[in-house]
Amino acid sequence: MLSIIPVSAQFDTYSPYTRFGLGDFAKNGLGQNQAMGGTGVAIHENNRLNYLNPAAFSALDSMSVYFDIGANGFVNHYQTENFRKNWSNINFHHVVFATSMGKYFGFSTGIVPYSSIGYNIKQEYNNYITGDAIDYTFQGNGGIINFYAGASLKLFKRISLGASMKYLIGRLTRERTLVFPASSTYSSISVSERFNLRNPVYSFGLQYKEVIREKFFFTIGGVYDLKSDIGASVNLSVTNKFYGQSGTYLNDSVFINANYPLGQDTLAGDFVLPEKLGVGISMGIPEKLIITGDYYIQDWSKTLSGENFTLVNSSSMHFGVEYTPDINALRGFHNLISYRIGGYYYNTYLEVNGQPLKDYGINFGVGLPIRSKRTSFNVACTLGSRGTTEFNLVKENYGIITFNVTLHDLWFYKRKFD
Repeated sequence: MLSIIPVSAQFDTYSPYTRFGLGDFAKNGLGQNQAMGGTGVAIHENNRLNYLNPAAFSALDSMSVYFDIGANGFVNHYQTENFRKNWSNINFHHVVFATSMGKYFGFSTGIVPYSSIGYNIKQEYNNYITGDAIDYTFQGNGGIINFYAGASLKLFKRISLGASMKYLIGRLTRERTLVFPASSTYSSISVSERFNLRNPVYSFGLQYKEVIREKFFFTIGGVYDLKSDIGASVNLSVTNKFYGQSGTYLNDSVFINANYPLGQDTLAGDFVLPEKLGVGISMGIPEKLIITGDYYIQDWSKTLSGENFTLVNSSSMHFGVEYTPDINALRGFHNLISYRIGGYYYNTYLEVNGQPLKDYGINFGVGLPIRSKRTSFNVACTLGSRGTTEFNLVKENYGIITFNVTLHDLWFYKRKFD
């Protein structure tokens, strides 16, 4: 698992909006969750891994062990009033393990994505005072992963309590460059910043599940992430390149030095990761139908801000449905398939040029059983949109395909020989 850490923090996004803050946050959950709109706060089932609420770990029976590994692919289309561009990529996504620790305890650990940045932007200007052409270039890459471990306890057969530690680790690299393309004797300036993060975040979860006559169930759940003071190190490097005999001057009146303005879109060394609250509800028919919805809030308004952006209070709504025709059918493979659909609406934590950034989309997917009803191959598809072409912004239409394999085995049982 440790050998996968460098891989999971790889460059897996390409968006101008990742210039700001911590970048683009990963979609919620594994493939099963993503196909249902990223829901999971109130999902308490023994046939899947669900790290979105640590209280769900106790849903595993006393002999079950799960291992899950997955990858995803992106296809993005970017549009402004005068520009269009496509981008695609495929990456490793996660590796997760979960097991029971007795009749009433569950445990899970894994490596999942947290956030990532990736952009390459060029802005061309003409200085109407001096008549010089100026090019600004902004580049960034990197990511933060969530290396988590958590445990859950079941009380009175209906209530589950859970806690987990999310250890966030990663590096975000941002570079800014200013050049004068029409004047080879002028100075060029570049700023390179590396933001290194290693910090724990503690999360607590609660679920209550009631089953009525084995024909109907409902579950309510909640999850709470504590506020965390992030102590991060920032390595900042400013480079000036001068040409000619008197390159320190742009002209007779403008002096070029390391403080030339390049725009503030970077992070401070220390900041506060705000608390996060999520609530959810699910209902349905055991082993056949799940209908669920989640709601999250997180207040970023007192954390980071810059020249063209502000972090604000974020909120999101998620909903999903899963239907399995007959999980115990002896004939007809289609009866064993889990069919999933969902959607989400996200008021993101980012406001650019005074405009709030919204993200919304639909999800769908299937779970294909392999050898047993608890070992499965899962596919989730996401179609979403973010941003707008107005207010000098960029509109993003994107598609994400997530593949993951959930492996199940039985451990911890005694064999008796007569």
